[in-house]
Amino acid sequence: MLIKVAGELFNERAFDAVTTEMIGARAGVTGPALYRHFPSKQALLIAVLEDPLDELLTNARKTAAEVTDPREALEAMIDYHVARTLENVPSTLVFLKNEHNVPEDERHRMRRMMRLYTEEWTGLVTRLRPDLSDAQTCLLTHAVFSMINAVAQFNSGLDPDIVARAIRTAAINALLIPADTI
Repeated sequence: MLIKVAGELFNERAFDAVTTEMIGARAGVTGPALYRHFPSKQALLIAVLEDPLDELLTNARKTAAEVTDPREALEAMIDYHVARTLENVPSTLVFLKNEHNVPEDERHRMRRMMRLYTEEWTGLVTRLRPDLSDAQTCLLTHAVFSMINAVAQFNSGLDPDIVARAIRTAAINALLIPADTI
C-alpha cells in the first residue's frame, strides 16, 4: 500500500514536493510510520521504482522461457504489462520524472533492468518479425511500452477490461505492422 501510494504521489509531483506526511495521509498512516518500513523517503522511491520493474522482468523471463509460441508469449507479456499499468502507476513514468533523486548506482541498476526487460520483448518480436531490423524492432517495442504506460495518465472512464482489450489489440497490431510501413 505504501509503495502504491508513494508511486502515485511521485508521479503527480516531483520527489522534493512530496512529503512523508502526504504519503502517510493518503495511505492512512502517520508520516513517521513510513520509517518503520523504509529508512528514508529516497528508499521508498527506490522501492516504488524497483518492485514493479522486478515483477515485469521476472514475469517476462518466465513467460519467454515457458511459452514456446512467440506470439502467445508476447501476448501474455502484453497482458501482464497492461494489467500492472492499470493497477499501479508505471515505474518508468515515475523514474523519468524523478531519476535525478535516485543514487547513481541504483539508477544504473534500474536502467539495466529496463534494458533486460526490453530484450525479452525484442527477442520475441524478432522471432515473429525476422523481416525487421534491430532498430525497427526496438522502435516498435518502445512505442508499445509508451502506449501501455500512457494508459495510467489517461482517465477515459471506460471499464478497465475494455481498456485492457483495446490496448492489447493495439499493441499486437503495432508489433506486427508490415515492415514497409515503418
